[in-house]
Amino acid sequence: MKLNYALTFVLALGTLVANAQDKNKLRDNVAHQTMMTVSGHQSQQEAIANFAKSYELDENSTFQEYRTTTDKLGNTHSRYQQYFNGIKVQFGVMIVHNKQGSVSLINGELYNPKTINTVPSLSKEVGLQRAIEHTNANAYLWEDASQAALMGYSKPVGELVIFPDVNKGIVHLAYMYDVYSTSPISRNEVYVDAHSGDILFKNPIIKHADRLISNNEISAKAKELENTLNSALVEGTADTRYSGTRPIETTPEGSEFILLDTTRGDGIVTYNCEGFNAYQDLHFSDNDNAWTAAEYDNDEKDNGALDAHWGAEVTYDFWQDIFNRNSFDDEGAQIISYVHYDDADEPLFLDTGYDNAFWNGSVMTYGDGNTFDILTAADVCGHEIGHAVCTFTADLAYQNQSGGMNEGYSDIWGACVEHFGRTGSIDGAIDPNVWLIGEDLNSPPLRSMSDPNSRNDPDTYLGDNWVSTGDEGTCVPDATTNDYCGVHTNSGVLNHWFYILTEGAADTNNAPTPDTYDVAGIGMVKSAEIAYLAERDYLTPNATYFDARNATIAVASSIYCANSPEVISVTNAWYAVNVGEEFAEAADDVSLMSITNNTEVGCDAGTFSPQIVVSNGGTNMLGDVDISFSVNGAATTTVTETVNLGTCESTTLTLDIGSLTRGANVLNVDVTTTNDGRPENNTGTVLVVVNDAAEVDVVNTFDTVEESLISYNDGVISSLWERGVAQGTLLSDAVAGGSDVYGTNLDGNHPDGTIAYLVSQCYDLSSVENAILKFDMAFDLEENWDIMYMQYTTDGGSTWQTLGTASDANWYNNDRLPDGTDCFNCIGSQWTGEGEDAHSGGGLNATMHEYSYSLSAFDNDGSAETSMVFRFVFQSDAAVNEEGVIVDNFVVEADQIVLATTNNEFKGLSIYPNPTNTIVNISGQDLKDAKVSVIDLSGRVISNNASVFNGNVLQVNMEQLASGSYFLVIENENYRSVKQVIRK
Repeated sequence: MKLNYALTFVLALGTLVANAQDKNKLRDNVAHQTMMTVSGHQSQQEAIANFAKSYELDENSTFQEYRTTTDKLGNTHSRYQQYFNGIKVQFGVMIVHNKQGSVSLINGELYNPKTINTVPSLSKEVGLQRAIEHTNANAYLWEDASQAALMGYSKPVGELVIFPDVNKGIVHLAYMYDVYSTSPISRNEVYVDAHSGDILFKNPIIKHADRLISNNEISAKAKELENTLNSALVEGTADTRYSGTRPIETTPEGSEFILLDTTRGDGIVTYNCEGFNAYQDLHFSDNDNAWTAAEYDNDEKDNGALDAHWGAEVTYDFWQDIFNRNSFDDEGAQIISYVHYDDADEPLFLDTGYDNAFWNGSVMTYGDGNTFDILTAADVCGHEIGHAVCTFTADLAYQNQSGGMNEGYSDIWGACVEHFGRTGSIDGAIDPNVWLIGEDLNSPPLRSMSDPNSRNDPDTYLGDNWVSTGDEGTCVPDATTNDYCGVHTNSGVLNHWFYILTEGAADTNNAPTPDTYDVAGIGMVKSAEIAYLAERDYLTPNATYFDARNATIAVASSIYCANSPEVISVTNAWYAVNVGEEFAEAADDVSLMSITNNTEVGCDAGTFSPQIVVSNGGTNMLGDVDISFSVNGAATTTVTETVNLGTCESTTLTLDIGSLTRGANVLNVDVTTTNDGRPENNTGTVLVVVNDAAEVDVVNTFDTVEESLISYNDGVISSLWERGVAQGTLLSDAVAGGSDVYGTNLDGNHPDGTIAYLVSQCYDLSSVENAILKFDMAFDLEENWDIMYMQYTTDGGSTWQTLGTASDANWYNNDRLPDGTDCFNCIGSQWTGEGEDAHSGGGLNATMHEYSYSLSAFDNDGSAETSMVFRFVFQSDAAVNEEGVIVDNFVVEADQIVLATTNNEFKGLSIYPNPTNTIVNISGQDLKDAKVSVIDLSGRVISNNASVFNGNVLQVNMEQLASGSYFLVIENENYRSVKQVIRK
């Protein structure tokens, strides 16, 4: 029996499912995350603002982007951290999903601390003492300077944060301390209420797993311990304890070889603790690089160190080869292992052996075992480093259901690493032992992914052996009494879901009301990808199992299609573990997969013929598709296309839009079919900007309609920029001389949370020299929060670059970058500051000053750009608005020169991208009947008429050509131009 889950979708500007106070609290049997589908053509800032409104957040809540990933379809997923009055909100994470440059979905968990007192009553020193008293250890790592230095650790000073108690729905002002004790061993993030001194939560960095497997939260790369840039690397052979004879990378040191690998990321190194309860940089060594069983299968279990070294290498290779992830942090972090570690301060021969392995936040640590054998098996290594990956992706909180998934994900990665390490791939048949956790160390194993009940773990949500959590019960997470509400036990639900999805299964579960299921396995290649992308791109710290269901279905739908066998299996595998309903097929469904994202700032209107991709998401054959489209909200045109697509098949269709006017144009497209079962996937929108040419040395005063520029807000046609007389208190018409200007709201303050562009016309700099850009500007901006800067494009708007730096004379006045406190929008080069502040050139910021920038890098003395466009970028944060910016008298001044050119050159010609390794685009005037020949440097004609006219550009495919320089001869009856292009 399935609980009546309700996926929390908030339609843009639609009805909310819960008030803000409720959203601070985990609610029974529903997703904790909010998901908002973005309809229409909203900018990213507008979509973020609407998502924040669903939590009733005010202007004191701000968001800082801290990580962006891109999937193989080109969609981006950007994570934002929530701040309140500049204080980090723990767990406050929002993920913005962009498809084709437009926001399609936002999900996350935010918290509303608007009633909280953000001035602490306790000092950091008092708070630390409370954390130490609560830890109640005999010794702390900061008391041993040498050991602390090895770990890159120092005594905690405390970070002021806002901490939400998700079980009670209450937020607290708190100090967070990273407390590392060495007797007994523990490392926790301890949260202390900054007013009462109460201990709110302990988040374990070292996570013990029933005395066998411990896990991590990584906050920094391990410090580099070896300078090996010039060392010679050698491949050795190792007779490992658990995985047979394996190749390992080592490094010669004198006449010996040591377990140091510098071929992977920042390196992999394995050290020997010799049974002490301290870390020491003592290498294992061998004289001939053949690490044999005769030498290392000894009473000290030294061959276990070979497993640790090889296991770290194959774990790195798994993440690199399968997911192109460079170590656990995706930045090449060094993986350091310490073997023969003991927590007892006594001689090894008197000790029973340390029955644990853990990641301590910096390094891997392996004990020799007592109940278990030495804890260096491949799945242990993959499991532990999997927790590091979690920290740098979803960062699942170690409590309740999210903690169970934290453990479950590490079991998944342990199994994948074991299978990958022993077979060289994650394809093909899987040894049944792969689905056992710790089977090499002990019999019976610690856990079973194929049969969790056999190890007293649940294989079904709310089924046999399920430990009640704060998500659906009243459990209060605690380390000693309930294992943070059953994180190790409840991991069985996620790891069993992964097993069923991979291998397939048919059975009846043990839910309160049992369900019979039949799931077709999709193999580990697909199941691992779906699980990883959900963890990386969708899950937030306090996600529940139902959030994981939503995330994996979203991933599978994006990779395959909504009615694909993969989506069916993902959905039904969750049904098998009692999370959500069975897959419900749609007999008829058409999905709009993409629209040509042609946001180019072209330099002539031309015709626009975008392409759309439609897919059949239904079980029936898709025959006729009705396509409706409109530009700028004008009359809708509807055409019918016969596509004849089978399930999950797709096709590309071309729309005949016709000519577009100069300016920012919004194209809306809707597709449908008879009895369409999923209308939510039928619409799409793109922004298309069409420009024209400007003349050098002509000052644009903005006084007439003919001198108007193109302006639009981020992703939408509406514009903050206005042309007219400035009437603000500071930015008034008096400072502008009474003439028309462009401004960000001419008679009041600018809005919050807005990115707005003011785009120049196109400038041909190929026949001028000593070019310089000039304009007048005055501004009144909240310093370090609201900013203005300038960008340029030379490829028709495909890419934009920042123009200049703060070190350039008479240019930007600020070089700040975000630091977690303020300047969240800063890019390192910008204008910002109050209008009343003194200007470096005299007067105030609100007084008109001329700004200038040399364009010599782009004129005939530089790259001789034929179509260069500039744009002002204004960006405001979520709170405190002021009068903004006004600009006037825009001009590109230059000296004309005589070039050896013919009189019949194409006008406004632009070649991009250049260099290229695939398609090169050619835009300009009068190109429709032109042909292009490709000629190499020797003058040999490689291809005649090599171009295809697509929309308003010529396209030449360079993919089959060798790397090097070529000439493109572009000609028709009236014009002829020659352009050089580089094939990468």
